[in-house]
Amino acid sequence: MLKRVQISSVAVAGFLLLAPFSDVAARGAQEKASSKQPAQEQKQEKQVRGARNMADGQVRTVTCKGRAMDMTFDDSYEILRLHSDNYFKVDFSAINFTPSGTMNPCKTAQGMYARVYYYRLKGHPKEGELISVELRK
Repeated sequence: MLKRVQISSVAVAGFLLLAPFSDVAARGAQEKASSKQPAQEQKQEKQVRGARNMADGQVRTVTCKGRAMDMTFDDSYEILRLHSDNYFKVDFSAINFTPSGTMNPCKTAQGMYARVYYYRLKGHPKEGELISVELRK
């Protein structure tokens, strides 16, 4: 006995893939469910974030553990504790000088003057999430 199955085609990297429609629909539903989770995490993250701020001052300490970075920053008004879960996602730039070799912010940023952009954490006025760091000499 023959069974009728609706076929759906999907083009991937120049190849045409054929799959039963039910498989394609199930995969699409799984992808939608998995894409909702990061969106929910982003929504929670935005609720924790406060306003975007900028500060000029001096980097006092930098501590890195894996890809996480903690920075103590003195902007002459207050001492800020700034953090990034992944410092590879923080934009680092050098203003008025050219760094020699590869710049490793975990080793070279301490003691330098900088302008930092960060999100304040709601409920923690002296803490923030790093967005970018402009190192200056």
